[in-house]
Amino acid sequence: MAFVALLLQAGPSVRASVPALVLSSGLFAKIILLILLAISVYSWAIIVERLRLLVRVQREDEGFLSAFHAAPPGELRLGAQQHPASVIAVLAQIGHRVLEQQPAGDALMPAQRYELAQRAMERAASHELARLERHVGFLATAGSVSPFIGLMGTVWGVMSAFLSIGAQGSASLVVVAPGIAEALITTVAGLAAAIPAVVGYNHLLTRLRAIGNLSSAFVTEYLDRRLGGPAA
Repeated sequence: MAFVALLLQAGPSVRASVPALVLSSGLFAKIILLILLAISVYSWAIIVERLRLLVRVQREDEGFLSAFHAAPPGELRLGAQQHPASVIAVLAQIGHRVLEQQPAGDALMPAQRYELAQRAMERAASHELARLERHVGFLATAGSVSPFIGLMGTVWGVMSAFLSIGAQGSASLVVVAPGIAEALITTVAGLAAAIPAVVGYNHLLTRLRAIGNLSSAFVTEYLDRRLGGPAA
């Protein structure tokens, strides 16, 4: 739909024809356009909302990691409170809580304490990543399905054009053009809904992978700093 809006601004002749074609199109084509419009709007809402969230998470992850390297473990809680959106701050708090529940004089060996804390932090990381990935999968679905929805409108428009040829017994441009133009509008709408969804999905997926990689590396870094790593 964004590409259609650009076409409407291209010139007087385009402004006069495209809205008329949309308004004069059949019920099926209008339903296709409404579906694609809804998909496009929802996709853009997901892209904007998730991108703002992931940018904030990455920024606060970097801030907490810097504070973690500079401060002793005793100041961990204060650093986590200063970075509430940080994923690794949540992991650090989980690891700290598990280790505090298992004091140094406990019967558990250091390697066992390390493993318990590691599993708890990994579960927390999976939960946090699942929260950040919420609704992102819809973008992949939109990018895959939208062109086919537009193609369905295209096939319908071409079929309407051939039916007009059969009904009027003429293959002139006046007879064929309306159906073909209606078909091309749904094609453009399908591509306009799919392209931003695919680009947004790939970009968000790259950021999610970066957050996941940082979380995995932080789990071992935190536990190595607290316990010195498991016994060989």
